[in-house]
Amino acid sequence: MDTVKIASGLLAFSAASQEAPAASPFGRIVLIVFGVLVALLIFFMLLDLIVKGGLSKKNIASKSLGRQIFGALIQWRLKSVLLFALLAVAMCGIVFVITPEHPVNMLWLTLQTLGVWLTIKVSRILSLPFSLRREEERITWSQIAILAAIGFWVIGFLIIFDTKDTPQVAAAVGLTGTLLGWIFQDKIKGVVAFLHLRLHHLLKVGDWIRVPAFKADGEVERITLTTVTIYNWDTTTSTIPISALYGDHFQNLQNMKEGKTYGRQMLKNFIFDTSCFAVLSPSEMERLCQEHEIGLYLGKDEIKEATLNARLFRLYLFHWLMNNKHVSQHPRLIVNWLEQTGEGMTLQVNAYITEGEWQPFEWQQSQIVEHIIQSARWFGMSLYQRPTAHAVSNGKVQLVDNQESARK
Repeated sequence: MDTVKIASGLLAFSAASQEAPAASPFGRIVLIVFGVLVALLIFFMLLDLIVKGGLSKKNIASKSLGRQIFGALIQWRLKSVLLFALLAVAMCGIVFVITPEHPVNMLWLTLQTLGVWLTIKVSRILSLPFSLRREEERITWSQIAILAAIGFWVIGFLIIFDTKDTPQVAAAVGLTGTLLGWIFQDKIKGVVAFLHLRLHHLLKVGDWIRVPAFKADGEVERITLTTVTIYNWDTTTSTIPISALYGDHFQNLQNMKEGKTYGRQMLKNFIFDTSCFAVLSPSEMERLCQEHEIGLYLGKDEIKEATLNARLFRLYLFHWLMNNKHVSQHPRLIVNWLEQTGEGMTLQVNAYITEGEWQPFEWQQSQIVEHIIQSARWFGMSLYQRPTAHAVSNGKVQLVDNQESARK
């Protein structure tokens, strides 16, 4: 019985093919051209397979876009070929079931599917060399080409099915489109986010970005329609949906890193023991005037009687930062005292270091912090630290009766 059914189906398909209207001369030319191109593609694929991928790799490594596309087209990947074959057979089956009177439609849909598959294949293969060379324009257009290929495939699919004359098919296509839109809504958001970020130049390969929601901090390694790959500073890799960058918060630090801003912000707080705050004595004023480094940044008219050591220290630190070649005076340079707490008084330093790169910035910031710690003792001030068990057990914590003894 099964054999009879299969034979009758083949006969019906043959009869439908004979009764189907012949293709137009233009259609025949297009089919012939496509057939020749497919045959050439298969030939070069087999040739690349014989030379173990040497032909495709040589062309992909070229700087010519045409040669790169050709190398990506002929690169042999057995899994991709099998996937395309299964997809083409499925599409042909769908078209034959819905429109058996037009078997030529199967060929058209197969060619359209082949075009979409080849576009996706070329874009994915070339995304790596484009990203390594940071060819931003080619990265964007390669992803847009995928969208265009899928759009042409959908248009061709609707034309082949002729949904105007078959309401049932139109309803089925509409329902299928709604379900696919709901299932792939994250992918659709990713496409919108990709176009927004790329067209507005908000993100490119090599940018240093931070995504707090995903704890990602590093350089952008690859950008696709749906994902962004970040190589973090701790040598790990984060793959983040590009829609998260569009809908959530992320920081792009590239302009600062390249020196296109005033610098990278240094915001540090230092808590000082208020028991060390005191008015300078005549001997201390004389000592400060004789200190060579302090005299470079503080004038003798500023070091006078009844002056608080905390004020002089703040003035000295401000002028020292003003004359530091690694610190920018723009957009702001602030050294100020914050409100007093139970631990002491907080001195805040808000400055911008001209070196935006991670390593030079941290080096200059550490040198500034070390100088602040060192120079605080010149003015008789000390940083606050809670007593530790080790300090108490070794008798390093003492109670004093007055403020002057604490300063000594």
